[in-house]
Amino acid sequence: MVQPPSLAALRELKSSPQPSADHQLPLLRTIKNDIVGHGQRKKLVVRHGLLDCLAHTLATSPDPDMHLQTTLIVASLAEEGAAFVTPILHSNLVQPLLLFLSPDAPSPTHLITASLRAINALAASWILSPNPDSVFVNHVLNKHTLASFLDILRRPLPTSVQQHHIALTSTLLATCCAHAHHHASNLVHHGILDALASNLASFAFVYNRNQQSNHNKLDVTALINAISAIIRDSTYRAHRLIFSDDLRRIFCHPSDTSPSDPLQAPDFNHLRYIKSSNVIAVDNLLPKVMVPLQKSLAFGHHALISSRLFPDHSATNVSVNSPLCVWLMYLARSQQDPCCRLAALRLLAILNDALDADTAAPRSDLLTRSRERERQMALFAIPIAVKLVQDSLEVPFGQDLSVVREDACAVLAHLIENSTELQQAALDAGAVKHVSQLFKKSFDPITLARPMWSADPQALDSQLPATPSATLGPDGLAPEVMHAMKCRAGALDALAAIAEKEDVNRKAVIDSGIISNLIDSLAPISVFDSSILPSKNGNTVPVLLAACHAATALSRSVSLLRTALIDAGITKPIYALLSFPDVEVQIAATNVVCNLVLEFSPMRQVRTSAHLFGRHMLSLQDLVNAGVVTALCEQAKRSNSKLRQASLWALKHLVLNSPKDLKVECLEQLGTGWLIQAVNGTFQRETSMALGSINAAGQQVDLLNASNTPGMDMDWTEQENDDANDDDEDGEVLMDHNGTRYQSSGLRSTLDTTNYKAHLRLLRKNEHDPAVQAKHDDMLVQEQALDFIRNLINGDDNVAMIEHLNSVLGADQLFEMLHNKLRPIVVRPNSPIDSYRHTVYSPQSQQSETVWQPPELINAALGVIIHVAGGSSKHRQQLIAQTPLLIAWLPHFSHADRRIRVASVWAIINLTWVDSAADREDAKARARTLASFGIDEKVRALAEDVDADTRERVKTAVRQIDELLEGGRYR
Repeated sequence: MVQPPSLAALRELKSSPQPSADHQLPLLRTIKNDIVGHGQRKKLVVRHGLLDCLAHTLATSPDPDMHLQTTLIVASLAEEGAAFVTPILHSNLVQPLLLFLSPDAPSPTHLITASLRAINALAASWILSPNPDSVFVNHVLNKHTLASFLDILRRPLPTSVQQHHIALTSTLLATCCAHAHHHASNLVHHGILDALASNLASFAFVYNRNQQSNHNKLDVTALINAISAIIRDSTYRAHRLIFSDDLRRIFCHPSDTSPSDPLQAPDFNHLRYIKSSNVIAVDNLLPKVMVPLQKSLAFGHHALISSRLFPDHSATNVSVNSPLCVWLMYLARSQQDPCCRLAALRLLAILNDALDADTAAPRSDLLTRSRERERQMALFAIPIAVKLVQDSLEVPFGQDLSVVREDACAVLAHLIENSTELQQAALDAGAVKHVSQLFKKSFDPITLARPMWSADPQALDSQLPATPSATLGPDGLAPEVMHAMKCRAGALDALAAIAEKEDVNRKAVIDSGIISNLIDSLAPISVFDSSILPSKNGNTVPVLLAACHAATALSRSVSLLRTALIDAGITKPIYALLSFPDVEVQIAATNVVCNLVLEFSPMRQVRTSAHLFGRHMLSLQDLVNAGVVTALCEQAKRSNSKLRQASLWALKHLVLNSPKDLKVECLEQLGTGWLIQAVNGTFQRETSMALGSINAAGQQVDLLNASNTPGMDMDWTEQENDDANDDDEDGEVLMDHNGTRYQSSGLRSTLDTTNYKAHLRLLRKNEHDPAVQAKHDDMLVQEQALDFIRNLINGDDNVAMIEHLNSVLGADQLFEMLHNKLRPIVVRPNSPIDSYRHTVYSPQSQQSETVWQPPELINAALGVIIHVAGGSSKHRQQLIAQTPLLIAWLPHFSHADRRIRVASVWAIINLTWVDSAADREDAKARARTLASFGIDEKVRALAEDVDADTRERVKTAVRQIDELLEGGRYR
């Protein structure tokens, strides 16, 4: 067979002892031109050692032209797919390419461009690998390379070529950070996020003056995608963007602008200092949106304002809203490029989440601004997102806009999740029709691109040594298949978001006919090979996760669960995923099981014989026979806190009103010792506090402001100013009755001007302190463990199960656990946490170091007390004899959380219940005991409670107490 020119040139290149640049350049050009667009020839030259030869050339030759041709060859090889990533990494070609970007030894502009393109091509293939090698991203995102990227991003008044470099750098950062998100904090620490924000401010500055300006050729799509990848899933990093200097100068209120603040603007470089006339007036960018007065009175005085955005300076608190959100909606509306519109909506969704999750913002402001922002998004953002989905339906794979088809549904899902109003807006815009159509299309037959014919290429290199740099890696899935998988996962996420809250939406999703495809999406991929088709061989992990999320959302409906999911056979694939190797998939599948085993689920009513297992018709007994109890109990004992929480959640649903033998089996498999440990928690409460602890007045306070830990993304300017800022009147860190932390007026009054760093410090500590996160996760596990005990003793066998629980656990042990949840916690003065001077208390508890557990744990403990009191007279007598428990319980009758007040009154109703004439004397004694502790007065004080449910329960409780006490009467 005639050898291709590339192979002959490679052999000549390798055989020359010390060839000159004039001799090497034609050979490199021959190799480059011969392999372009020819996958088989690329494989052939790699197997014959081309990569080592290229690495040697870069290391020894000083000629820029040699470097350019070598870089172009590497880019061509990298574009061929995942199989080429491994040998390129083994040949150590990445480091020399990155060195071309270094500002210490400036390279020619065209070489920088070629190097950035080559690394981008390698990154695009790297993410297609079955198991992406972290070596690549560690090379790209190390401190030396980040310094090079920062130099590119900070070029003052960049030329069009330099703006192209900024776009390529932004694309590379977006690709790497999206698939190696743990590096995001490092990018913030090295100033990358601030540099990207400055470029975005420059673009917005020019774009607002003239959308058609030729002076700003910056690729804003790449810029926004990089920012989105860095700040995703981080409230702190999102606020770092919002509070970035240049964006605040562009979008701030004119009165907040300092005349000495410089701003680099590529189109208006003569305007070295910002003026009020240069601030983008976001109030004029969108049509007016009036918030209906009658629906907004509950949110405070802001509802009386006629302007839709920022009517006065007091309403411009960027901690609860951001003009950047308005500008992103404006950009999505004014741009015609679908990719740019998609990028703007993605960043909008991320910022919207961060603003709603701002734990440092006042709750009342948060609700008001969130409602206004939702109304704007419902009118100006959601229709555009739905239109992007609709327009992408006919975009075939391979076109530039195919990325819109992959991501449009995912962006729509991110925009509307957790918001009933936005989900309704998507439904009204026809999202279900378009998303379900795209979802079904992902199962259409796929025609794979056929490689060019080659006559037994393996025969040519059968005698070659198998060195790492000459051995191709696994192909992974074909690009066409990965495209279908991304479309499928995004569509499932969108359907899950639409069906998240309302039964009407769920019915619309079911009626679109996607259930059979949803079941098919729960099958994991069997062989990760480039030749397989997704419609026949399963799905990737992102698709499995999205399918579980969709199944969880749809299974919240009783009727739909009966008529659609169960009949379609959802139980068998979900049960199989409980043992899937990926822990995130296990968690997602367990969340589906939580709904499948609910008391109202048809799983509890359908009774089929075991031979129907293969027909996917499993009853509750079938699941138990298949081993779901064992699987859930084993998962509950795993170290992953989210898996433990989900498993306990499923178990508490499983035991609710189940037969006694099933309850006993669940308890035995969990083990009483483990259950006690789960209820008590991992952390010692005497020396450290749970997240969101409560003071003696029933108000939550934050005692978890530990000092800065290594690795936090705090740049040197913050470190330098920390001591000075510590003396600022930042205000106290408080928590409202919903568990949201916020700063007192000391911070709120200055947040719009100079004290935003204090706001960022609070967000950073809440997000990055591992102790805070660990204690929060531990609290969630404790809550589910208490709920498991509550459901265990609930139902017709209530008395028998309390007796069983007392026999295996011990009544004293049970009451001690409940007492620990209700009693005050005294913080030791020398504990590691309260030693930091940032620790603060609410005004009501400044004279005392006593705080209480989070309301979730108090409410869960009261749920157990209610059911113990609902047992026999013997159990009520045991409960009323717990003097420490009654003392600890007393303050919670006036708790700020209505759930706790209602639960407390319910428990009193059960405690004063009279089973029979024989129980009356004991009941009178219980009523007198309650009166002696002052509990009856606490109950009577709730007669005028703001909560209607509490008031109604109080009537019953007071009547029963008065009937038991001598001379008592109902009042």
